[in-house]
Amino acid sequence: MISSLFLSLLIQSATPYGSPIDPVLRPSKARPEAQANPPVKQAKDPVEIRFNQCIDQAESDPANGLLVANKWQIEGGGYLARNCLGFAYATREDWAKAIPEFVQSAEGAEAAGDERSANFWAQAGNAAFAGGNYPAALKYLEAALAQNIVDGLLKGEVHLDMARVLVASDRYDEAKRQFALVHDLVPEDPLGWLLSATLARRMGDLAQAKSDIAIAAKLVVTDPAIALEAGNIAYEGGDMVNAKSNWEQAVKFDPGSPAGQAASRYLAQLVTSVAE
Repeated sequence: MISSLFLSLLIQSATPYGSPIDPVLRPSKARPEAQANPPVKQAKDPVEIRFNQCIDQAESDPANGLLVANKWQIEGGGYLARNCLGFAYATREDWAKAIPEFVQSAEGAEAAGDERSANFWAQAGNAAFAGGNYPAALKYLEAALAQNIVDGLLKGEVHLDMARVLVASDRYDEAKRQFALVHDLVPEDPLGWLLSATLARRMGDLAQAKSDIAIAAKLVVTDPAIALEAGNIAYEGGDMVNAKSNWEQAVKFDPGSPAGQAASRYLAQLVTSVAE
């Protein structure tokens, strides 16, 4: 199921009754894919062991993680200690402090020839995005791609984050091009299809929206966010029967989720409008 992490921001839209959940904009916290520590090095290197332990502590107990990371930084932990520090701040959603730590960790990794520099730049971009600094987010995500060592899943996720930043910046045409890259790189990612469907709906391209949301629905058949958006698209096209059906599915899949709650409101308001 797509995390409600991506669905926390309500915005005005052309769907019924004002403010449906529209997942294209920034999340309330950084994407877990971008926050997560990149693949660990398998060598029994005490520095790597300490880094992995630090990240675990930052995730499970960010307050203690800050202490551990700061202590390591004072002891000369370098860019890995800074990355752990950024991770701890990000876990606390303290973006103003997380961003510079991720940036310095990325710069340090790049200078050291550490291939994780791309991941660290992606973390910086994601934190900047969550913090509302869209120009910085694009800059750091572009730096991740510029490492020329990202491919496959990571590259697709970076382009996905770039698309979301561009949408938030009202640069829809550029975002659409980024989504095309996402679909080429990670065609099995349902979030990419959901978000591109949402963007297509917002741009008035209902044919593309229907096509994209259909692919998302095939990839994840019981996701309330996908069902909600399918209902929004149907409503936009004047298909009240399928709009109602999809919103009912969203409620059925997870009534307590943001998408399920939004669908419940739409259904209630639909009943009210018919009664009137």
